[in-house]
Amino acid sequence: MRKLIIGLAAAAILALSGIAAMAAAPNTDQQEENYSFKGSVAVADQKDQRNEAADGKEAEGKDTADGKGETPDASDLKSLAKIDRSTAEQATLKAVPGTVKETDLEVENGFVVYGVEVAGNDGKTHDVKVDAGNAKVLHQQVDGADGPRDSEDAN
Repeated sequence: MRKLIIGLAAAAILALSGIAAMAAAPNTDQQEENYSFKGSVAVADQKDQRNEAADGKEAEGKDTADGKGETPDASDLKSLAKIDRSTAEQATLKAVPGTVKETDLEVENGFVVYGVEVAGNDGKTHDVKVDAGNAKVLHQQVDGADGPRDSEDAN
């Protein structure tokens, strides 16, 4: 009986330590969005929101950071962008050689950017953010990497 109680206590301790370890582990979904950069095309009252508006689809309507109004839709983002999709993809491929898988016009950190997903020649998938105003690569990250990597020359 004593061995059974000791065994159950040990199992409980192991289970609790496992739960604590999972709680302390970094959330990779949050890490992907915890990067900072500044673009050249600001969206008024937008902060830390990812709103894809590609291929003529409307962006998901979310309240702005101050709770007033909604995020811009696809046509609003296109009208704010000073470069086109092709230019953003060319800038991306200079930084990360490979094949473009997907390109979306988005709001990141309150700025209009192109989010470009690339199947890199290195065999990895890269997520690249390109300034929609000047085609500057602002951020790039390998999917599944530990943390974001902003471009060295980003503002």
